[in-house]
Amino acid sequence: MNASPQLDHHTELHAAPPLWRPGRVLARLREHQPGPVHIIDPFKVPVTEAVEKAAELTRLGFAAVLLASTDYESFESHMEPYVAAVKAATPLPVVLHFPPRPGAGFPVVRGADALLLPALLGSGDDYFVWKSFLETLAAFPGRIPREEWPELLLTVALTFGEDPRTGDLLGTVPVSTASTEEIDRYLHVARAFGFHMVYLYSRNEHVPPEVVRHFRKGLGPDQVLFVSGNVRSGRQVTEYLDSGADYVGFAGALEQPDWRSALAEIAGRRPAAPARPGSGR
Repeated sequence: MNASPQLDHHTELHAAPPLWRPGRVLARLREHQPGPVHIIDPFKVPVTEAVEKAAELTRLGFAAVLLASTDYESFESHMEPYVAAVKAATPLPVVLHFPPRPGAGFPVVRGADALLLPALLGSGDDYFVWKSFLETLAAFPGRIPREEWPELLLTVALTFGEDPRTGDLLGTVPVSTASTEEIDRYLHVARAFGFHMVYLYSRNEHVPPEVVRHFRKGLGPDQVLFVSGNVRSGRQVTEYLDSGADYVGFAGALEQPDWRSALAEIAGRRPAAPARPGSGR
């Protein structure tokens, strides 16, 4: 179903979604108060629980709901009703974040408000650095009606700490933090190409707060900085926000029966973060 069309020089290409024009989701992420963002894995979390969580995130004033997973099967048949159910429970934008697959590109379904397109700059496989973007755009017009295209969020995605699982799947090599040389190269790419977001992730460890501070200092005021990985407390959220993150993602902390108590602690009230010059906040 998510297969890319075979293209030759006779193929008529329909218009693809506008990449560089900021949409309402990006505008919201830029203008909203920095804070935590819950990541729901729709291939682990039952839809009834996701609906309850979405309603609670709305009550707590979160910026968005992020649906994400490294692993997925039967994407369209599973995700279209899942997204529709979450959308019915919240006015918050629903953002998809799933890795691309060769021959299909990034998966997408009707109803999603936005789609993260991560460029894995630390991958040794060009497909996950940039080729998946082109494959996705070639296939996009035939997947869903134009009026239902989601907003595309161009994102630099980097991994930190040992992560064999992501490395095996996507060819990623963890970013070295022994010096800022490698980080500065990625910062240059993020700014030079005008990426909307930078997403820093650690599956098995934690993104160092000093790395977050370095990225915030080097990024433009309108570039959104997202940090996630092993975030399980409000203290961690506050530390990352104080280091300059715009959003701090958390997932596993709420994959438990008493998720409401965990959410209340993670989302606890904290002083407003200072506005960045030119950020609109």
